[in-house]
Amino acid sequence: MKRLFRAAAALSLLLAALPARAAEIRASVLFIGDIMVHEQQLRAARQKNSDGTVTWNFSPQFRRISPLFQDQFTVGNLETVLAGSKRGWSGYPRFNTPDSLADALLNDLGVDLLTLSTNHIFDCGARGARRTTQILDKTGILWTGLALDRTPRNDAVLCESDGLLWAFVNFGYGSNAFVKSSDVHMNVISEKSIAEGMRNAAVFHPDVTVACFHWGTEYTYRAGAQQRKAAEKALELGADLVIGTHPHVVQPVEVCFDKRTKRTGAVAWSLGNFISFQRTLPRERSYILKAEFAKDDEGHTRLIRLSAAPLQVILTPVRGARLAEVVYAGKGGSFNHAGLSRTQLKNIRAAGDAVLDFLGAQTEPDEKGFYTLWSAENPQKLPKPRRRTPVK
Repeated sequence: MKRLFRAAAALSLLLAALPARAAEIRASVLFIGDIMVHEQQLRAARQKNSDGTVTWNFSPQFRRISPLFQDQFTVGNLETVLAGSKRGWSGYPRFNTPDSLADALLNDLGVDLLTLSTNHIFDCGARGARRTTQILDKTGILWTGLALDRTPRNDAVLCESDGLLWAFVNFGYGSNAFVKSSDVHMNVISEKSIAEGMRNAAVFHPDVTVACFHWGTEYTYRAGAQQRKAAEKALELGADLVIGTHPHVVQPVEVCFDKRTKRTGAVAWSLGNFISFQRTLPRERSYILKAEFAKDDEGHTRLIRLSAAPLQVILTPVRGARLAEVVYAGKGGSFNHAGLSRTQLKNIRAAGDAVLDFLGAQTEPDEKGFYTLWSAENPQKLPKPRRRTPVK
């Protein structure tokens, strides 16, 4: 069961929505990386209908991995805008994608929340950013990272899912376009904004607080000093998870224990590209991060497991174009690999192994296809990379 709120919602409504306390509550959340739509993806999604109209269908991009997302609260990073057809559909460097992308993310993957504080959010100006939020509102996907109307700067988004109250805040390093607007602003990374965002989340006493950052240097495999500074600030102020996007390649996951507060926190420095047409290795591979929490009968919540499902984007010929498809690159679970050759499957598995080795994941997956990175059952066993890069 999911209930979604903005932080501006009445606290009494939130508390009334929460279920009665049980002996122990367990809940989880999934995180996916950059959602990009390049020109080639637009061409593959374009469909001319019998009545002469043209529509864009993005569902085939995700058809092979939907089992990974069943009944899971899911957060993604939207690295494009939904600015409308009048602005013209386009890929890099100025993204603008048809609204049907939001429908595919909701209906095929069950995405619940998108982070918008990215360097591309103003690719079509302030109006494009505003329209993106309107389409997401209409679709039923929550968003965070922007300030406009009744949503103040550095606001938190709240969600009740599986008996836990979750708070999400989002900050980015800046945008590619300079936009002068009195009513649309992105949340920009600074000590002040992080502190304000964490305070906005803390007002509602969430069980789990997640700070999402769009940061770092593109195509590098290690976190930089500015990333570490921002992550440390968020963890210091109460974040249970820090999730990073933007480098377009996978960066490591770190688990830390605060002896003073007895809290375990985790940082995923970069999830990589969830979907894109970038083909330079290893930009075509990423992973889903799954974070599981438990809340005891005294109301204390703790992180109990981090796990990863490796992914790769492959290209499939379709109607004179090449369809970018996200495929599961592990060896667990039951997934749609129909039509893929043995050679393709071997290459996909090799890409997945490279990601898992880079993250330091365990070598065997669970029944759903996720590989353990860290578990409270063996808290001293931290993710230890077996490879220096996520390249096979």
